[in-house]
Amino acid sequence: MSKERQGRMGRPKGSHNKATLEQIEKIKESGQTPLEYLASIYQDPARDIKDRIDAAKAASPYVHSRLSSMEVNAAVTEVSHEEWIRMLS
Repeated sequence: MSKERQGRMGRPKGSHNKATLEQIEKIKESGQTPLEYLASIYQDPARDIKDRIDAAKAASPYVHSRLSSMEVNAAVTEVSHEEWIRMLS
């Protein structure tokens, strides 16, 4: 191994390979973001429904935030049907 290659193997971390760079360039040339592309798929009635659903699933995290769970602590007491009616009256 030559001196200039010691301590460094391959491409630097986080850099893109040729195929990825080509895809990035195609996206830039199209003028469409990945989200816009997915939207065009799920809005196209001529597309197969499975493809439309997959595109909608892939796009949804970028459009809608996930629902968070919350804990509810409630004191529950046993009340008969008749007692509920009396309390509502």
